[in-house]
Amino acid sequence: MTIIAPDVSTRLKPDFVAVVHTIYTEFCNLQPDSRVLVMSDARTPDYVVATFQGMAQALGADAATIESTIPFGGPTYQPGVKWSPMLAGAARAADLLVDLGIGYADFVVEAIERGARVIMPGDGIGNPYLEDILIRTIRDVDIHKIRREADRIAALFTQARTCRLLTGEDDELVIDIAGLPGTAADGFLWDRDKGEFKSNYGILPPAQPGITLPRGRATGTVSVDGTVLWHPIYHEEPRSPLKLRFDAGRLVDIGGDAYLSNRLRAWLQELDDAAASEGPNHLNIGINPNALLTQNQEWERVYGSVTCGMGDMSILAGLSSALGGKLEWAKSRVHWDWTVNQPTVLLDDKVLLKDGRIF
Repeated sequence: MTIIAPDVSTRLKPDFVAVVHTIYTEFCNLQPDSRVLVMSDARTPDYVVATFQGMAQALGADAATIESTIPFGGPTYQPGVKWSPMLAGAARAADLLVDLGIGYADFVVEAIERGARVIMPGDGIGNPYLEDILIRTIRDVDIHKIRREADRIAALFTQARTCRLLTGEDDELVIDIAGLPGTAADGFLWDRDKGEFKSNYGILPPAQPGITLPRGRATGTVSVDGTVLWHPIYHEEPRSPLKLRFDAGRLVDIGGDAYLSNRLRAWLQELDDAAASEGPNHLNIGINPNALLTQNQEWERVYGSVTCGMGDMSILAGLSSALGGKLEWAKSRVHWDWTVNQPTVLLDDKVLLKDGRIF
């Protein structure tokens, strides 16, 4: 896929200090005497970790750090990772978890259930380019304009009964979203306009509003021309559109790009994990004007794109507290994604997104 290399240095960028201050004050509303745990692995530079710890301390919090082993297989395989019990032990004492390397974990869900909050800069994956990404997608944009737009889009999803994703020349994926709440997915734990907490779980950079989907909701076909996150090492861009066909929430056929379709089909067969083919289990629209197509998770926020997830949703649904235990979520050892660059999205036959424009 296209790679736009960020500026990478071996020293802390002063601009990043201000971004971390913004994350704590604007996104988290961090209060003095809060207990903050910064979780990372060796992929994230130590001075980035130290900035999150130091800024929390400067704001009056009690902040500690813990570094985990780099998990096998990157974000794709993290639902199946067996994390050290030392991580869970440390998390039990925290009011705010700053996740720089965990992503999916049962102990994070448990922390949320007991009242802790979680912020995930860089989407919870160890990231050597985190400074550049967050400076560009937080400092250099109007984060509150993005928050308000995300809230509006989430409300439209909540009100709708059907979502239709139109791609390629005539591909259509029809998703039953009746009774499901839209999610802003804007990274904000705190709503400055209302002066109250809006969420206990936030992913940065902002934003990707959409909807979390239980099992069995989607039928039809989709033409994927953007990023495909399935490989344990890298994200891939199809050489020609990848054709995916779904029946009642299950991927039943893979066609299009011969090179990628063959490899993806073989990978799913080798996994021997039926739930890995379930989906889509979430649909999100990127709305950050400064997000780029890189090898980092910011590609899910590229303006006008749509990203859908496959495989495990049991942990992510718990993280976002999506309708509690009322619905059935796919449970798998993997979670993988595919993105369409500029599709058309209809909510109850009203255009929400077309040609990269949000209506």
